[in-house]
Amino acid sequence: MGIGLCRTEHMFFSPERLPIVRRWIFHTECLDDLDHIKHFQRSDFKDLFVAMNGKDVTIRLLDPPLHEFLPRPEQVHERVAEECGFGTDVKRMLARIDSMHEENP
Repeated sequence: MGIGLCRTEHMFFSPERLPIVRRWIFHTECLDDLDHIKHFQRSDFKDLFVAMNGKDVTIRLLDPPLHEFLPRPEQVHERVAEECGFGTDVKRMLARIDSMHEENP
């Protein structure tokens, strides 16, 4: 019959995509990462529409719950900080994660 809601944020959990999404979340001014995200979505949507063969699809473009994308504090080390655009400054990355904490009622 179709897809009632396609949550596109789940398209970004693969190991090659997640670091790009994390960098974009931490540094929203980074347009290169946003271009990568747009490319990922276009490609995935094309595949989705081909697979659905004309059936209805409702897409929520991007509403990422941050806790699903940001590393947990115990996962942060120099390599993760570097992947996310913090150089090797683990403390600065941990402070940024803490400042982005969301309450989900």
